[in-house]
Amino acid sequence: MARTPMTRESKIALGAGVVALAIGIPYLLKLKRLSEELEIVTKVNIQKVTLTGLELRVDVTMKNPTGGSLKVKFPFVKMLYKDSVFATSEVKDQDYDIPKFGQKQLDPIIVSLPIIQMATNTPDMLSAYRKNGKLDIVVKTITTINNKVPYTKTDSLSV
Repeated sequence: MARTPMTRESKIALGAGVVALAIGIPYLLKLKRLSEELEIVTKVNIQKVTLTGLELRVDVTMKNPTGGSLKVKFPFVKMLYKDSVFATSEVKDQDYDIPKFGQKQLDPIIVSLPIIQMATNTPDMLSAYRKNGKLDIVVKTITTINNKVPYTKTDSLSV
């Protein structure tokens, strides 16, 4: 069976593909490493207790221990009690630059939790808070690195 010679267009396409792989693979590996190295420290405190509910303050510090700078989206925070979501933060299209070998303390994220919602959605949580004066919750911090790589961190915290 005779081989057909490669056309000029085929050679150009093949060459472009090889160049794209040579550039793209190291870039993707670098992004993967950055997502593995990024550290997010999340703290949750009860900021205010009123007759109408709780106001939770979420403090997020992003740490970049790598030699590459990062652009990270404003984090979305999801709070769970016994595998049930009871509160979430707002979603913002805001970027933060984290310098290489640096960290960034973000503005506090305030999450309001009405007492009616606590009583109807998670009554166990309300009774646990009344009994112990604290809550054991799971906080998921979700963001995107360099507008490409999704990142999620899960913390178990007492507030």
